Amino acid sequence: MRRAGLMIAIGLPHGEGQGDEDNREQDGDGDDDIATEAICSIATNLHRGGQSAVRDLRRFTQALDEMCEAFMHKDSHGFEEAAHAARDALHDMIGE
Repeated sequence: MRRAGLMIAIGLPHGEGQGDEDNREQDGDGDDDIATEAICSIATNLHRGGQSAVRDLRRFTQALDEMCEAFMHKDSHGFEEAAHAARDALHDMIGE
C-alpha cells in the first residue's frame, strides 16, 4: 500500500505587492496572523525535535481534547485546568 505524501512548506514566496485578496498571512491590520505563526512554529518544532516534539504536540492536543470534554460536561473546574495544561503545552512547544 502506497503511503500518502505530506509537504509542509515554510517561507515560500507569495507574490508581495500583488494585492492578493485571499491573503491568509496577514489579518486586517497588516500584522502577522497568530494562527499561521503557531502552525509554522509547531511544524518547525516537529522537524527539529523529532519524537520528543511529537510527544509535546500530543500533550497539547490531549489537553485540547480534555477542554472539549470538560466543556461538554459543564465542568468549569476541569475546563480551566485543561485550558492551563493546553497553554503550558503550547508554550513549551513554541516558546523557545
